[in-house]
Parts: sequence; structure tokens; C-alpha cells
Amino acid sequence: MKYILSTRIRNAQILLETTDYNISNIASMVGYENAFYFSRLFKKQKGLSPAAYRKTFREKYHEHL
Repeated sequence: MKYILSTRIRNAQILLETTDYNISNIASMVGYENAFYFSRLFKKQKGLSPAAYRKTFREKYHEHL
């Protein structure tokens, strides 16, 4: 179960970093029907909401360009 969760969260990170899909679509793509539940799990694992993770990643990425 832990492996599935970590794989889903990692896949979500990749999608958040590389696409403009909304959180609901990403949740569905990685295997969660409920976007709110997905967001809670993501925040618990990464310490940031999916939206905050995307924003932080993009800000850091643009700093290095």
C-alpha cells in the first residue's frame, strides 16, 4: 500500500511540474476519484498542497534559468 501511495504521489509531482492540468485532473490521472482526498494525501506526504508544490517548483525552476 505504501508503494502505491508513493508511486501515485511521485507521478503527481511529475504532472504538477510538467503540465498545466488542474489538480482534479491530476488526481484522477494518478488514481484518485476525489481531488480533495488526493490533496490531503499529497500535503501529508510532501508538506505542501499540490497547488503550492506547483507554484514553489516553478518559482525555483525559473530562478535557475
